[in-house]
Amino acid sequence: MNHSKPNYLSLDRISGKLIREIREAKGYTQKYVAQGTMRQSTYSKIEREETEPSASKLFLILDRLEMTPEEFLFIQGNYTHTKKGNIMYKFINQKYNLPHVLEELKAEVDEYLKENNDTIIKDIQSIYKGLIIFSNTSDIKLTRQFVEPVWKRIEAFDEWRLTELYLVNNILYLFSAESAIHIANRAIQQLQKYTGFQVSTTLKFNFKFNLVYLFMDNQQYDRALSTLDDLIPDTKELKKHDMLAVCYVRKGIALLQSGEENGQELIDKGLFMLEVIEELELKRLIEQEMQSFLK
Repeated sequence: MNHSKPNYLSLDRISGKLIREIREAKGYTQKYVAQGTMRQSTYSKIEREETEPSASKLFLILDRLEMTPEEFLFIQGNYTHTKKGNIMYKFINQKYNLPHVLEELKAEVDEYLKENNDTIIKDIQSIYKGLIIFSNTSDIKLTRQFVEPVWKRIEAFDEWRLTELYLVNNILYLFSAESAIHIANRAIQQLQKYTGFQVSTTLKFNFKFNLVYLFMDNQQYDRALSTLDDLIPDTKELKKHDMLAVCYVRKGIALLQSGEENGQELIDKGLFMLEVIEELELKRLIEQEMQSFLK
């Protein structure tokens, strides 16, 4: 059942009927959920949609129902993200900067911004514009013109939260190697505050993964190898098999550039893994990267 229009979901619009359905499905009483939080009569009004809970009360209710606010809103939207949530999800999980994919993502952003004034989505729009330019022209100076306003806004913040960190991660490679390494280290340091928060582990991994490329691009192969030695166990733990394959290839490149002949074995291993898991587009991209380093 669709309890609410998914495009307008927020904590200001809560389905009491859905709260009741979740409670009843778990076999909990109103008394159990309301206990220590509010009067049962007040909670009953929330389920009947005669009143709406404050954000703090909603969080307490959802905690009693063993559910996160994110999951609740996802279910309330008929198991879909909001329009903004969908844009953010695709942006965060974008793997390859292929022009046709970026054009599709940007078109979705453009459509959203026709009806909504949203700073973060405007930032994402600027990043997509820059990435499309870079994918088509490899002109990094032109690309920077699109993402520079995004960086100036974020740079001024005393602290970066997860949203800013996702933005930074997607424009990191557009800076000079020295600047990008500094920014990545700052981001990883700020992520220490999020230790134990699930998505921070993946985000920290992504920054370290990008650091490897930056070290290699700056011919700091010893630092690239050291970072890879830390990164490879994390990659295995997170079961990121495609990224593990890339790590093997990059480690092989770094070893060859450091005069170690056994690097070719790791390169072959990584490329073979990408074939096995049928990540052929990623294999093509990493082969191009390999040629640029070993030419």
